[in-house]
Amino acid sequence: SFSTNVMYDSGNATELFHLTLQYTGADGEVYYDKVASGTAAKGEWVQLANTSYTIPAGATDLNLYVETDKNTCDFYIDDVAAAEKGTVIAGAGLAPIVTPGDVSCDGVINAVDIAMARQGIVSGFARAYNEVAADADQNGTVEINDVVLIQEFVLGQITEFPVYTPPKPAFNYDSAVSYHEPSNGENYLDRIAEAGTVTKEYYNGINGQKALNVYTPYGYDPSKKYNIFYLMHGGGENENTCFSDEYKLQNIFDHMIKNGEIEPMIVVCPTFNGCPSPDNNMGAGTVWDEMRQSIIPFVESKYSTYAEDTTIDGLRASRFHRAYGGFSMGSGSTWNNFCNNLDIIAYFMPLSGHCWLGAQGIQNAIDQSGFTQRDYFVFAATGDDDIAYGNMMTLMPTLQADTKRFTYTSDFSQGNLYFLVAPGKTHWWGVVRWYIYDALPYFFHEGT
Repeated sequence: SFSTNVMYDSGNATELFHLTLQYTGADGEVYYDKVASGTAAKGEWVQLANTSYTIPAGATDLNLYVETDKNTCDFYIDDVAAAEKGTVIAGAGLAPIVTPGDVSCDGVINAVDIAMARQGIVSGFARAYNEVAADADQNGTVEINDVVLIQEFVLGQITEFPVYTPPKPAFNYDSAVSYHEPSNGENYLDRIAEAGTVTKEYYNGINGQKALNVYTPYGYDPSKKYNIFYLMHGGGENENTCFSDEYKLQNIFDHMIKNGEIEPMIVVCPTFNGCPSPDNNMGAGTVWDEMRQSIIPFVESKYSTYAEDTTIDGLRASRFHRAYGGFSMGSGSTWNNFCNNLDIIAYFMPLSGHCWLGAQGIQNAIDQSGFTQRDYFVFAATGDDDIAYGNMMTLMPTLQADTKRFTYTSDFSQGNLYFLVAPGKTHWWGVVRWYIYDALPYFFHEGT
């Protein structure tokens, strides 16, 4: 029997918390198992408890954690306790189950909930749980339409509540993007007041314990859904390269979001270092497997993306909201992710690096996926004075000529492949960061 109390006092009206056991299994791998979960209301203590949890056989190195589901808010814990199975440990009280429409949180949607929703709009809700449940269409605001929906549900006129989806503005595509840096007078490398946050995260993956960096945009709200871009470094670099004081990619993202060039999104910089490297590519060729099994599930279980869950089915369903790109060997890893993770990633940005599996590997992956040209998008780039230019020129014309699988244009409403060549540009992040500036606005407008 495990128990603890948790409370937070700033941020969203409610937060989902977990009491999690980390342990080393009999096979030597590190595992995480949720012991108990509960939704806390801001400013109110709630108990996370399980009176009958079985520690897995052979488990060693046990560590007990309290963690949020996706947000990174500060919180307090108190009265952590463990006892024999069946022991009821006194605590702050378990959280009610919050279900849209069930304003009273009693497990039944009826006339009481209609009355409570009306009263809440007029004079406020007694508890945050009630207000969250009254937001029947989950658009973030309780309004008269929610009362109408609850009434229609009680009368049997509807059997489920519609989920609000904000309208998506049309994107003005250019069919032949050329290399350019910001020209509006701003220095995109300067830090601004509306700055996002870069958080160092640690995880235990299929290749051991590693670190990665997660950029969340200014005003990040875990109740909202965000597109996500995984950005890989080059050879001899690591997860800190892109967000370093030298290259300042985070500042570029801040300016782009502030100026409306891209929607607020999450950007993750992992590493291929430490992955198996049978082909002498420093692990870049096999990081796709760690992406699939470890990195994406870890990140998207903690941060708010379009993935409803991090099962393979959940990642497949949200693939149009996920992108992967990289520079040099990171570009090679991008092509390998295309060839192996096409089912869970729709957008790819290979920068100054070729595909180790060749055009045939890319074509085979497409054919095996069963996807149409409207299901995957590639925006590649390099400079004509870049050491990778020759290799990319042996690959890209082949793909461009493959009209069965690709339509060549940067207007992704009409096609799915583009290759930007920057005159006189070399193999250096100081240039490559502007390829990202040129390409990223073209992502995440297609699909569902």
